[in-house]
Amino acid sequence: MLTIGEVAKKVEISIGAIRFYERKGLLKPAARNEQNNRLYLEDDLNWLVFIKCLRETGMSVEDIKKYYDQVNEGTSTLKERTKLIEGQKQKLLNDIEEKKAQLVHLDNKLERYYRGENY
Repeated sequence: MLTIGEVAKKVEISIGAIRFYERKGLLKPAARNEQNNRLYLEDDLNWLVFIKCLRETGMSVEDIKKYYDQVNEGTSTLKERTKLIEGQKQKLLNDIEEKKAQLVHLDNKLERYYRGENY
């Protein structure tokens, strides 16, 4: 079992974020030791890694909660979960394309500067 500090370090998120996810129902309440410190399993750590991934793609806490609830309902929700993750994947792909276009624009600007143009 891992302490909240160990989990935070491994996942590279703050202790406050872990507590927030627990309060929001994105993470099952942690077991506690004799000193009332939170203790987490490897499965909890893996789930937090996935939450971090989803948040970094821009998924809202509300949508992650919806997804988490569906996971806990079992395989009957696979279709809905697949649709949610596919939607997030498409959003991320769109974001990547936007960033590529922005990169081209910056490269074009730099080429003008390298040629000595002021604009």
